[in-house]
Amino acid sequence: MKTSSISQKDIKEEWFLIDAAGMRSGRVATIAAELLLGKTDPLVRDYLNPMKKVVVINSSKIDFTAKRGFSKFYKKYSGYPSGLSVQDLDTKFAKDPNFVIENAVKGMLPKNKKGRMLITNLKVYTEAIHNHEANKPVVINAKEFKI
Repeated sequence: MKTSSISQKDIKEEWFLIDAAGMRSGRVATIAAELLLGKTDPLVRDYLNPMKKVVVINSSKIDFTAKRGFSKFYKKYSGYPSGLSVQDLDTKFAKDPNFVIENAVKGMLPKNKKGRMLITNLKVYTEAIHNHEANKPVVINAKEFKI
């Protein structure tokens, strides 16, 4: 009996759709990161590209507690003296709601070449309108999704 091995051609591309309206940002990010890494597919191996794409809609309607809004900070340093800029979650969210989801998912992915490749498979949209209907994404009911 021969041992069969999974190759890249055996893995099919899949699209998933997550509606983030009324959900906590960490919950959305956890589901998106798990889908991007291919943890739900038994065929995916660490050395293969999982070929999973995730579309997150309604990122402007995510929920976070009032205390989280002024106690979480995003730091950016330019490399020059006095080049540190700090923004709280409320300010950053008002400016760019997509950044909050993208940054949370990026933090949950590996910090290597594979993680940088996987983050390109995440598409975040502020409203419910997106241009990926032709790919027939599978709608993920995040309230029933088991992690």
